[in-house]
Formats: sequence, C-alpha cells, structure tokens
Amino acid sequence: MKKKIGFIGIGKLGLDCAEVMAEKHEVRGYDIYPRNSNSVKVCDIEELVKNSEWIFIAVPTPHAEGYDGSVPSSHMEPRDFGHDAVIDAINKVNQHAKTSKKVVLISTVLPGTTRKHFYSLLDKKHQFLYNPYLIAMGSVKWDMANPEMVMIGTETGDPREMRDLIDIYRPLMKNNPRYVTGTWDECEAIKIFYNTFISAKVGLANMIQD
Repeated sequence: MKKKIGFIGIGKLGLDCAEVMAEKHEVRGYDIYPRNSNSVKVCDIEELVKNSEWIFIAVPTPHAEGYDGSVPSSHMEPRDFGHDAVIDAINKVNQHAKTSKKVVLISTVLPGTTRKHFYSLLDKKHQFLYNPYLIAMGSVKWDMANPEMVMIGTETGDPREMRDLIDIYRPLMKNNPRYVTGTWDECEAIKIFYNTFISAKVGLANMIQD
C-alpha cells in the first residue's frame, strides 16, 4: 500500500532517494534551494508536513572546517558534526504537524547524538527513528535499491517499532538486504564504524598505488 512520505532536504542525496521512494509511494519534497522533479512533488514545508505520514530528514551534517580528512587532524581538538540543519528540520515538523508523524533521520551523526540532542526537541506525539543509508555519491539510486543492509534504530531497539518502515522499503529493493535493527545509539555507531572502515580501505589502496 502506498505511503505518504515527505523528504526535508532534496539535494544531491535526498532528491535521488526521494525519487526512488516515489516509484512505489506518494512523495513530497522540500528544500531551502529551488529543486525540480518529475516524480516528487516539490512543495513548501507546511504542505509537506501536513500531508506526510512519514517525514525523512535528509539534510547535511557537515564537518567543521579542516576536519574533512583532507589533512591530518589527530593533533586537533575533537569536533562533532554540524547539527543546525537537523534541528531546524525538527523545529519545522513541530511547528506544522497537527497529527502524530513518524520522523526518520538518515543523516550521519556520531553515536549518542539522537538521544542527547535531537529526541528532546521533537514533540512527544511523534516517533523518532534513525535510518542512515549506505550510499555513495554518483550511484545514489542504485545504492538505494541495492543496499548491503538497512539499519533502523529506535529509542528502545524494539523490532516491532520498525515493521512499518521495513514495509516501506521492501517493494523498493532490487536485492534482498538484511535488516539490522537496534537502538538509535547502536545504528549511529554502526554507520560511523562502517564509514571509518571504508575510509581505511581507501587509504590503504591509495598508499599501495602511490
């Protein structure tokens, strides 16, 4: 059955993901910059929130300047990702939602971020899920439909809280991925460790090539 889905953030990642979702569901998209799509209805934030059962937050969580891995940073003070865009999206959901929503964050954050910084900001009538994607720029749509795994986290990690989201993904998948369920913190950690492992492999391959 088609679900009513909204994407806050339809940039390089979000728009392609929203268009994959639109193959099976009714999808709206909002971004602070003008966007166009043949399959996603681009609208203002108020229309998106009011007409979506599920709201996916796909906004940037950027590194601080100098922490992008282009230069050594081990001697520098540890810094977190930027959270401003996520917090703004949560505030917009609170402002415009008259009924309960399922809010899904797909942006990469450090372990513990959702529990410490985001959940307390969201009105308690809504459900907050963490669902980071394993996607590479340049192959977003293929990666979206052929994931190695789908990670879904909730406050308690109860798999029963994730069934509806799994039902959204199943008709989209071209392969048969495994679904990894856990708490917000566990899924945040898996995503960060996965990214770190990939970066280590790329660094090793580059060193061998050099």
